[in-house]
Amino acid sequence: MNRKTTRNRRDRWRGRLTIRVTGGSPERFFNLCSFHGILLEAMEQKENGIACFMEAGEFFRAGRLAKKAGVRLRITEKRGLPFLLRKSRKRLAFFAGILLCLGLLYTSSLFIWDIHMEGNQKYTDSTLLRFLEEEGYVHGMAKAGILCEDIEKAIRNRYNDITWVSAEITGNRLIIRVKENELKEPEGEPASVSGDVTAKKSGTVVSMITRAGTPKIHVGDSVETGQLLIAGTLDIFDEGGNLLKTEEVQADGDVIAATVYHYEEKIPLASSEKHYTGEEKKRRYLWLFGNRVFLPGGKNDYELSDETDSYETLHLWENFYLPLGLGSVTAREYEDAVRVLSPQEAKAIAEKRFEDYCSGLTASGVEIKKASCTVQEDTDFCTVIGTVHAEEDIGK
Repeated sequence: MNRKTTRNRRDRWRGRLTIRVTGGSPERFFNLCSFHGILLEAMEQKENGIACFMEAGEFFRAGRLAKKAGVRLRITEKRGLPFLLRKSRKRLAFFAGILLCLGLLYTSSLFIWDIHMEGNQKYTDSTLLRFLEEEGYVHGMAKAGILCEDIEKAIRNRYNDITWVSAEITGNRLIIRVKENELKEPEGEPASVSGDVTAKKSGTVVSMITRAGTPKIHVGDSVETGQLLIAGTLDIFDEGGNLLKTEEVQADGDVIAATVYHYEEKIPLASSEKHYTGEEKKRRYLWLFGNRVFLPGGKNDYELSDETDSYETLHLWENFYLPLGLGSVTAREYEDAVRVLSPQEAKAIAEKRFEDYCSGLTASGVEIKKASCTVQEDTDFCTVIGTVHAEEDIGK
């Protein structure tokens, strides 16, 4: 760093004056300044005196020397931080506001103000956020108290069909990414833990192909739920037909059986439904440090209504969120209305429900051979009773 750069920085912090020396004996004044260690720079002869630079803090000392030399000193320019602060005394509140804002931004960076979910489909954001709140992870908590490993472990323990979880803190956001198991076992039907193939539904076997293992049933046999179909063992015989050994294998095969599904559903002829009047009220609020502060007006005074809440947290950039935002609660008024179905409407709904049930079976891989239903009506309900004859792979 050269001498000129050092001097410029010093002048910026300490302040620099441009002065004009007139009258008396300027030469004596300059000699006195040199003797007392007062630095005068860039001296230049002007028509009305000699101009030069000096440090602001040396001006009063130079003034006493000027009296001895009989010269007059006049300040023509002031530069540097001391003079800037002096000019800004009337704007003290403005600078204090800047410092306060910077302090709030720094303090805000120490807390979590946005919890963001990615990859979840079965479980909604609100469901996962409620669980995290139960575990103590909420908006506004200090980042220093968060262990991402604990969050990942808690989610995996609570939701068995979430196979992968990643939690990370970026800026003042907690980002949680999950991956759900798309091949989840149906509830009430635990997967087989052995190498056997068992029946997941009762029926009559119509065809069977064994790729690995030992078949324990034959075509035409009636089987019950849970019955062993193909054993996870393989017998090995010698040329004479004597058993040499038995090996354990993972049984594999297709067991197609004729199955029967029974369907019954009651549809009430009279049901309550919401009739929206078209009236709604919106109540706005400020979201401050995890709390809602409602603004005047828009209060929900409807007797019956649905409410939807939406808000957006303000952020400076992608991963730096502020502890404030704007939101609103919208209330839609409705009235309870009773709908009474006619016999024709009830029958049409009942038949449609049965059709949807059959469509669901087909979508799950069941081949429907025959489906029929009857609709019965009384004073309160319309009852649909159906039977579905199908063929499907019952092995699991």
